[in-house]
Amino acid sequence: MAALTFAEKALARAASLDEAHSGDILEVRPDRILSHDNTAAIARIFYDELGAQHVADPEPLCVVLDHASPPPTPKHAQNHAEARTFVREQGVRHFFEVGRGICHQVLSEEALVLPGDVILGADSHTTHYGWLGAFGAGVGRSEVAVLWATGQLWLRVPESLRIHLHGRLPPGVTAKDLCLTIGKELGADGGLYYSTEFAGPGVKSLSLESRMVIPNSMAEIGVKNAYLPPDEKVFDFLTQKANISRELIEAQALYPDEGAVYAAEYDLYLDRLEPLVACPHSVDNVQPLSAVAGRRVDMAFIGTCTNGRLEDLVAAAEVLRGRHVHPETRLLVIPASSQVYREALRTGILETLFEAGATIGVPGCGPCMGNHLGIPAAGETVISTANRNFKGRMGQPDAGIYLASPAVVAASAVLGRIASPIELDGVAYPAIGAATRQPAMLILKEHSTFSSSVPPSRPAGAPQGCSAKGPGVRFDINGKVWKYGDNVNTDQIFPGKYTYTLTTPEEIAAHALEDLDAGFAALVKPGDVVFGSSNFGCGSSREQAVTCLKYKGVAALVSKSFARIFYRNAINQGLPAIICPEAIAAAHPGDAVQVDLVNGLIHLPAGTFAFPAFPSNVRAILEAGGLVEYMKMKKT
Repeated sequence: MAALTFAEKALARAASLDEAHSGDILEVRPDRILSHDNTAAIARIFYDELGAQHVADPEPLCVVLDHASPPPTPKHAQNHAEARTFVREQGVRHFFEVGRGICHQVLSEEALVLPGDVILGADSHTTHYGWLGAFGAGVGRSEVAVLWATGQLWLRVPESLRIHLHGRLPPGVTAKDLCLTIGKELGADGGLYYSTEFAGPGVKSLSLESRMVIPNSMAEIGVKNAYLPPDEKVFDFLTQKANISRELIEAQALYPDEGAVYAAEYDLYLDRLEPLVACPHSVDNVQPLSAVAGRRVDMAFIGTCTNGRLEDLVAAAEVLRGRHVHPETRLLVIPASSQVYREALRTGILETLFEAGATIGVPGCGPCMGNHLGIPAAGETVISTANRNFKGRMGQPDAGIYLASPAVVAASAVLGRIASPIELDGVAYPAIGAATRQPAMLILKEHSTFSSSVPPSRPAGAPQGCSAKGPGVRFDINGKVWKYGDNVNTDQIFPGKYTYTLTTPEEIAAHALEDLDAGFAALVKPGDVVFGSSNFGCGSSREQAVTCLKYKGVAALVSKSFARIFYRNAINQGLPAIICPEAIAAAHPGDAVQVDLVNGLIHLPAGTFAFPAFPSNVRAILEAGGLVEYMKMKKT
């Protein structure tokens, strides 16, 4: 048997196979299936579109109401009511009400995910569960509806990257800075389609709460999943929480084999890191804290599934103790869960934050996606511990979002400008990251199979093109080109603030590309084709980022590369997503374009460009008109 990576082992187990290899397409049966406030929309697909009545097995299902908690509008309240009806009708026992907290934190605290498990969730940050040594991946709403109905879903086994961590984090530097370093070095598409494994002695030096930050944040570089090897600390945590013995927990843990093949391996020295800040409007627009210090801050936000745990609140409280938030700045703190809230209350942390002038929110996601509790105003600057800072991410496209560690956010709240905590003690910044320090960059190991830090536009065997016509595919596409750049994200395509309040095709279509191209929705015509550059559709798993384009009549998408979940959503909605770098280079906005899906050709004024055929499984979904229609055809 060949030496295997973690992803190869985990997906082989979930497919009931002895082994699997990168590039294999498997029918996987996950151990857990996650949804949150999107449960109501998924239930509509399940009942109305799939025509299903009963879930295949309610035990794997986990539902958490967290994204608009408590509901701020009647529409949000109705959404929650429909989710409650679904879990009651289907006998879902892993249901967590408003106020319990953010789904990823809650499922971790409840020990519902164990080492070696596979969890698929309708949330892009389902990568989070890698801290437990589990395989977590985000999928779309339609895919979750199919998972409810059948218990299984096809997945491609990804190639893997490995990052070896050495040393320990210096004082004032956190796992947040580690993640921002990786984002800076690899870029927003640096892990696109890959499984990313962390290894080395540096992993053991990190607290469990710090480890949770890492796989969660790796979603921002496009990974399919991220993995940290479970050790004694993880087993101790789960033994206290779970209903099964430590022996069973340890027995199901999976570790990569010595000699497993990686597309790239890196070394990263934790003791070389310094405090960093991600600047608007991209997670890889990362600068040293010293380079951005002094910029005015209107709002500071501590929370989210990335940095809303007790360790984060303690770090903020240590900065704020005996001080007060700047009179022209406001500080919002939202614990990640009710357990975090209770412990922060018991230990006096919340009292310290409150006395410093912080507003304490109900455990949940808060303003992270821009639809609830703490949305900034136009022209304001926000510094946040969240994982994403896209334009419009917090509900206001004219606000600038900076990302930093909890201590830096707290210090910035006190001084009313981006600042280091050491400035509060009268020490001139910078005092860390001095010129004598060695560079913190990722060091590519010599035996890696590619020489660039940027991976190929797609892994070998990823689907492309189309080779046959069918009722679900428009094979006579004629329209004009709409062309955009790199890293067009889901918040620009369909703003998150509308996710739970707009439901009809007309409502959703009216906001297509609203925060990227305000005139698009009014001017696009049926048959037009959207061209992107690299990493088109990065960000959230929200399916509306595809359906808004489809409902406006967009007939195809062409890009150098697509974000993984967006690509799956496009195929599952019957919208061809074509990778053709040559056509991207030749196309201009407004060009006439014809796409021949039968023969795999794109005709532009500059020439004709070929693209390969889709593999049979993807072609079948497109021909049916999408995943739901495909599943209905299989039933008949």
